[in-house]
Amino acid sequence: MSGTRAPEEAADGVWSTLRDLPPSVITLLVGIALSRTGTFIAVFLTLYLTARGHTPASAGLALTVFGVGSIVGSFASGTVTAWWGARQVIVGSMLLSGLAVLGVAFAEDYRLLVALAFAAGLFGQMYRPAAAAMMAALTPPQRLVMVSAAARLGLNVGAALGPMLGVWLLTHSFALMFVVNALTHLAFGLIALFLLPNAREGQESSDEAPAVSYRDVFKDSKYVLVIVAMFLTGFIESQYQAVLPLQILSEGHPAWLYGTIVTLNGAIVILFELPVTRYTQRLPMRTTIAFGSLFIGAGLALFGVPAGIWVCFAGVLVWTFGEIISAPSVVAYPALAAPTDRHRSRYIGAITTAQIGGYALGPAVGTYLFQIEHSFVWIMCAAVGLVAFLAMWRGVREPEQALA
Repeated sequence: MSGTRAPEEAADGVWSTLRDLPPSVITLLVGIALSRTGTFIAVFLTLYLTARGHTPASAGLALTVFGVGSIVGSFASGTVTAWWGARQVIVGSMLLSGLAVLGVAFAEDYRLLVALAFAAGLFGQMYRPAAAAMMAALTPPQRLVMVSAAARLGLNVGAALGPMLGVWLLTHSFALMFVVNALTHLAFGLIALFLLPNAREGQESSDEAPAVSYRDVFKDSKYVLVIVAMFLTGFIESQYQAVLPLQILSEGHPAWLYGTIVTLNGAIVILFELPVTRYTQRLPMRTTIAFGSLFIGAGLALFGVPAGIWVCFAGVLVWTFGEIISAPSVVAYPALAAPTDRHRSRYIGAITTAQIGGYALGPAVGTYLFQIEHSFVWIMCAAVGLVAFLAMWRGVREPEQALA
C-alpha cells in the first residue's frame, strides 16, 4: 500500500479546503469552538470550592470525580453515538452538561455538588466522539486531516480565550461564570438540534447489519497498539501541567517562565498548525503520528536538563513541533482506520478515552516521581515517548479510505 497520496488525490490548502466544506461541517466547527471557549468548570472548580469553604482535599476529590466522569463519558459516547446518531448525542451532551454545570453553581450540599461534577464531566465529554464521527462522515477522507486541524484551531483558541474570560467573569461572581459556561453548552446544543444533519451512523438500525461493539475494536491488534500509545502520549504530556511548574520553581527560575512556556506552546499551535498541516497531510500517517509522539517525549525530557532558561525554550519548541505534526492526524486517524462506518464511533471513543485516561493518571505518577527524584519524571517522559513512538510505528497503518 502506498504511503502517500497521488497529487490529484491530495488535499488542497487551508482556505480551499475550508471554502469547499459543507455548511454543516462549518457549523460543527463553530459549535465546537464556542463550547470550548465557554468551558470553565475544569479550570476553576478547585478554586470555586475552596472559596466556598471546602478543604483542598475535598476540592481535589470533586475535580477527580469530574475527571472520572469525563473518561466514562468519552467511552460511552462511542456506543451511544452508534445507537442514537451523532446529532442526538451532541444535543443531549450539551444540554445535559449545561444543566449539570448550572447545578454546580447553586448546589449547597457537597455530595450533590460532587454528583453534579461527575455529570458535568460525563455529559461534557460525550459530544467529542460524536462530533468527530459526524465530522468524518461529512468530510471527504482526503481532507479530514486538514479539517481536523481546523477543529483543533477552534479548540486551541477557545482554550486560550476561555480562562481569560473566566477570570473576568469570576471577578463579578463564580455563579455568573458557571451560568455563562452553561449557556455556551446550551447554545451549542441548540445549534446542533436545528442546524446539523440527522443521520444515523452507518445506518446501524438496519436489521441486516451485524452488531458492533468495543470488542470488535480490541480485536484489531494494530489499533490496540495505537490506543496504548495514545494513552502513553497523554500520560507524559500531562506533566507540563503537573510537574513542569514545580521543576521551574525548584531550579530557582521565576514563576513567569512557566506562564511564558505555556503561552508560547499555545501561540505556536494556533499560528502554525494549520499551515504546517498543509504539508504534513501529504505524509504517511504513521510518520506524522509516530514521530509526533517521539518529539513530544523528547521535548518534555529537555525540561529536566539543568542548563538554564534557554533549555526550557528548546523543550517547548520540540514538544510543540511534535504536537503540531501529529495532532491533526491523530484526530482524523480513528475514523479512517475503522473498517466500516458502523465501527467509526467506537474507534473514536476508544482512542479519546485512552488520551483522557493518560491525562488523568499522568499527574499522580509524575508528582510522585518528582518527590523521589526530580530527574525521574523527565527520564520517564523520554522513555515513554520512545515506547509510544515504537507502538505508533507498529500500529498505525495508512488507511485505504484516506487514499480513495
